[in-house]
Amino acid sequence: MKKRLKTALVLGGGGARGLAHIGVIKVLQKHGIPIDIVTGTSMGGIIGALYAYKQDSAWLEKQVRHFLSSEAFEKTGSRYLSKISTSEPEDLLRQLSHEIKKRLVINLAAHRVSLLKGERLQLTIDTLIPNIEISELQIPFACCAADLYSGQCVTFSKGHLRKALRASASIPGFIPPLETNGHLFIDGSVCENFPVQAALDMGAEFIIGVNVSQNMERSNDYDNVIDIIIRANQISTHKLDLLLMEKMDCIIRPRTGHIHWSNFEAFDTLITIGARAAEESMPEIKRCFTEQHTLRKRWYRKIIQWMANSALREKALKRNDL
Repeated sequence: MKKRLKTALVLGGGGARGLAHIGVIKVLQKHGIPIDIVTGTSMGGIIGALYAYKQDSAWLEKQVRHFLSSEAFEKTGSRYLSKISTSEPEDLLRQLSHEIKKRLVINLAAHRVSLLKGERLQLTIDTLIPNIEISELQIPFACCAADLYSGQCVTFSKGHLRKALRASASIPGFIPPLETNGHLFIDGSVCENFPVQAALDMGAEFIIGVNVSQNMERSNDYDNVIDIIIRANQISTHKLDLLLMEKMDCIIRPRTGHIHWSNFEAFDTLITIGARAAEESMPEIKRCFTEQHTLRKRWYRKIIQWMANSALREKALKRNDL
């Protein structure tokens, strides 16, 4: 009897666009695709943790839907963020108003670490996420955050679940960093939007990734410092994402780029988009899942990684000899 591959689901960050992960999970469950490990960053971590808690996509959708219609969600300030447009105003009066808002943000940035209070993200997590340890989830789970102090990417595969997700979803500039145990954590998408290595370290043999990030579309409108900084970060993040996705066996790409990262009101639309993308990817997923070449591919990757680590050790030894 052929041994089944240990399968990991890796969910990328993307704010409200991460709600598409729910649609993806629903379709994977419908088709009987097993999920043995879940890793995620930011919103991908939150959705992934909820699935790892119950392994029930219907319950997951119900929980998130209930929260988004609750008073607790109103208190998070997410509706305020959803009013921010990704496109430039058309008429002169709106253009002037837009520029004033940008200058106001710059003035605020000099005196505070974020636009929103950390309690708002904490309220979201405390309302949605059970007060448990990561080890109490039904299946292995991990999420990532970036440590501002060390500059390292930190993986949480044990410890308190709510604290790990609070660290992983602290969007720079919008949510204050989480300071704990000598670390200052911000959103994991800064360093590892797709925690692929965490999945491999947890024993994954077959990796399904879900990418809800915006595409890198050409744009010529960069006439102020904020737009330039945002675009520079977008370029570096996109390049890093491409490297991480090379380690995946199958990638599901819900077409969510036209939806603003704070537009949680698009809940039903995003779930539909995620489900559609998963259905479109299902033939490829099933083909890859049943082919033996996936195991050979995994061993090949392990050999390459071992060779790379050996080369780094050799360089370190040479430097020590000097």
